[in-house]
Amino acid sequence: MTTTHQTVTSSDLSRHSAQVFSAADVGAVEITRRDGESLLLLRKSEMDMQQRALHLAADLIAASLDPADTPFVDRLADRLPWMAFLAPDERAQAAADIVAVARACFASGGGFARLLQEVRDWQRTALAKAAGFTAQDALDWLDEPAPAANPHLS
Repeated sequence: MTTTHQTVTSSDLSRHSAQVFSAADVGAVEITRRDGESLLLLRKSEMDMQQRALHLAADLIAASLDPADTPFVDRLADRLPWMAFLAPDERAQAAADIVAVARACFASGGGFARLLQEVRDWQRTALAKAAGFTAQDALDWLDEPAPAANPHLS
């Protein structure tokens, strides 16, 4: 969800649309109307993030409620196919991390950015492993000296 919430009347929107739109860049703006239910104005990216989080929540719930005798980790991997590129212990850790962050995000009623970042981080790890990268590759890359500054750009 958005971090701030402002309420304006539909008349304010008509008279001061630039300010209302600027406020919507910061957080959700509730537009009250005398003749109907309030409307909510927010950035499309915020709505898209909420939709992705809800789809992920649906996958987590479906995997947890599946009556099959297979472990939760395997049922979740069926819904997040990239998990197949992780080793079994990594799949278990990814599932535990994702569930823990999801619970925290939903319990706090707060933003879903942290949850989506957790999933993205695990997905990138899985895709890097699928491409053949190892933890040693990352350590080797970190140990490489930084390139010298180009004196012509200073």
